[in-house]
Amino acid sequence: MKIKEQILIFGGLALFFFVVTYAFWQEGEAKKIRTPVAKSSSEHCIESREYMRENHMLVLDDWRKSSVRKGDRIHVTPDGREFEKSLKTCFECHGSRGFCVNCHSYASARPNCFGCHQEM
Repeated sequence: MKIKEQILIFGGLALFFFVVTYAFWQEGEAKKIRTPVAKSSSEHCIESREYMRENHMLVLDDWRKSSVRKGDRIHVTPDGREFEKSLKTCFECHGSRGFCVNCHSYASARPNCFGCHQEM
C-alpha cells in the first residue's frame, strides 16, 4: 500500500469514528445546560423553587391521594394561602404540559400524570 492510500484509509476511519460518536459527546454537553425555570417567582408557588425542584413529585402524589381518596381538594400553605389541588394550579404559572415535558426530558424521567390528565 502506498502512503497516500494509508492516509486516506486512516483519515476515513477517523472521520467515521468522529461522526458515529458525535451524538454521545453532545449529550454530555447538553447536561451542562440548566433546566427550564418557571415563569413566575416562587412567592406565587406553594413552596420555594428549590423545594419544588426536588419534591414536586411527592407534592403531586400527596395531592392525588388526598384529593381522590379523601376528597380534600384544597392545599393550605404554612402562611395561610390556599390552592386547589390540581394540575391547573401548576399550569397557571408554568404554562402547559410542555413545561413538564421539557424538564422530564432533560432529567430522563417519565411522568405518569398524563395517562389520565389531558392537555390543559
